[in-house]
Amino acid sequence: MIRTVKICRQGNSAGIRLPKAYLDHLGLSIGDRVALTLRQDRIEIARADGSYERAMDIGRRFATRYRRTLAKLAR
Repeated sequence: MIRTVKICRQGNSAGIRLPKAYLDHLGLSIGDRVALTLRQDRIEIARADGSYERAMDIGRRFATRYRRTLAKLAR
C-alpha cells in the first residue's frame, strides 16, 4: 500500500495523519505508542514493545541515585 500524505504543523512540531486502513492493518488505535526507526532515508513505524521506556526508567533511576558521583565524573 502506497499513499501520499501531507506533513502538518502540530504546535512546534510536525506530524502526519495515518489512514485508518493502515492503523487497522497494524492493529493500532489512537493513543497507542509506536516506535520510529530511521533506516536508509526511510521512516519505519512499528508497535512499541516498551523496551525503550523500560531502559529510560532504569537510566533515570540510575542518574538520580548516583547524581553526585556522575557530577564529579563529569568534571
